[in-house]
Amino acid sequence: MNKSKTTIRPIIKYFRELSIVVAGVAITVGIGLWINNSNNRKDQKQYLDAIKIELENNAKQFDWCTNFLQKSVRYASYIMSNDKKSLNRDTLSYYSQTNDYGCGYSYTVSVAAFFPTNAFEMFKSSGSMRQIKDKELLQSIWEIYALIETAKLNIDRYFRIKEEEVMKSLQLQAEGKTLDVPMQVFYTSGIPFEMVRWSKQASKSINETLSKFEKTR
Repeated sequence: MNKSKTTIRPIIKYFRELSIVVAGVAITVGIGLWINNSNNRKDQKQYLDAIKIELENNAKQFDWCTNFLQKSVRYASYIMSNDKKSLNRDTLSYYSQTNDYGCGYSYTVSVAAFFPTNAFEMFKSSGSMRQIKDKELLQSIWEIYALIETAKLNIDRYFRIKEEEVMKSLQLQAEGKTLDVPMQVFYTSGIPFEMVRWSKQASKSINETLSKFEKTR
């Protein structure tokens, strides 16, 4: 009987020590997972906060762009709604200027660079995207940045078209030819209205996406 107890005691001691080791490992792993999850949540929040700020800034920039282009839209409306003979020289001169009142008709510097997407690019490359539980918000983020890129590309393309006509106008002037209606082809094409439409649509869609951020708070 005593020999049997002597044999069992080491086994009991072994399992007791083993259980302590297993418990220690489990606690260590659990703490590690908790810390990892906590860090992941913190990283996700930082990325989403950065995207939110970037989208807010982009919305403001598109609003600014809308206002900046209003002078060009007014010029387009002016020459489209008046007979060529009734156009006033002083009024045409006013619309040619680029100043605090907006984009003059010969202004060709694209504003596409004003809409950054750096925060979204960092988010895509971070690996945190797959851990986002709110898939509707994630889809909205992808869609709004796709729209921003499309708006940027179109606005930039329209400015390049505008620049081409400016160069043609300058060439005609260099040849001594008089332009009764400066930049007439561009401004009667409807492009200035399209530029504003893209800016307004981008700003509106960004703000709709931002409202989904607020719902996740």
